[in-house]
Amino acid sequence: MANILIVDDESAVRKLLSEVVKRMGHTPIEAANGKEAYDQFRNASIDLSFLDIHMPELDGISCLETFKSIDPAAVVIVMTGYPSAETIIETIEDDGYTYIAKPLEVHQIMDLIERGLAFREARLRGEDV
Repeated sequence: MANILIVDDESAVRKLLSEVVKRMGHTPIEAANGKEAYDQFRNASIDLSFLDIHMPELDGISCLETFKSIDPAAVVIVMTGYPSAETIIETIEDDGYTYIAKPLEVHQIMDLIERGLAFREARLRGEDV
């Protein structure tokens, strides 16, 4: 069972992701903004994060940078309703795991969770990934 942090200022997105995470047998941890996300990430053992780009208080790219400084093996899936080349480049430069555009699809979410958790495990074992 993994702890999966879900960060989005839209409650409907958090609810959808939480339901998928629960259905897969994992524990969802929700945050409605970047500040809450930062607090949750520092205080809980997070295995994977879904992180919205545009949020109040602390944006997604700033959160990604902070998460990676706390845990270099952090697996962060960046989400946005407004895809752009700039945010894709920032995600890659800041070592985000992947980048997805909203609206989200359940099968895509499940696949990303499975692959992201396997990626983290391999990284923690010191394997080249």
